Amino acid sequence: MSMGSDSNAAARCFLDEARARLEESVGLIHHCVGQLDDAQLWWRPREGMNSIANLSLHLAGNLRQRYQVDLGGEPDIRDRFGEFTDRGATPKAELLRRFDIAVAGAIERLDALAPEDLVGTRRTQRIAGEVEKSVLAILFQTLTHLNGHAQEILHITRMQLGDRYAFQNPDGVPPEMRSRS
Repeated sequence: MSMGSDSNAAARCFLDEARARLEESVGLIHHCVGQLDDAQLWWRPREGMNSIANLSLHLAGNLRQRYQVDLGGEPDIRDRFGEFTDRGATPKAELLRRFDIAVAGAIERLDALAPEDLVGTRRTQRIAGEVEKSVLAILFQTLTHLNGHAQEILHITRMQLGDRYAFQNPDGVPPEMRSRS
């Protein structure tokens, strides 16, 4: 299917915005993780909830699966169950390294997409089984998933740090809510 110039411009705009949203979520995750120690990364608000470390492993697995496997055709080596059940002591530096490798792969794949690629379809593995989705749908779902978990990481970080949480943009935060450390 060919795309007209208006469609091409809209698709390019979407790809640019997708990259910006990816980078924004990644920046928020790094901002939060940077304020925590290893024990805080593995802390769970209660049993049955995720730790930030588990969410980091999960996001690395999800980004790799969607961008490298679904869009890039690489072999699927993901252990989704293990992302959530790991109770290990993987240190912060290693968690970030794994996450950043997945992010770099996602950015590389995203940057390689042409506007006309968005209307193509790919097979993608979901919990309910394999389905056919457009590249645009895969990107949209993956970015909203990433942002949702970035917000969850923010919430868990603020639960742990309370008044010691350092806002990313303190100028936009009312003085009574700014870090008191």
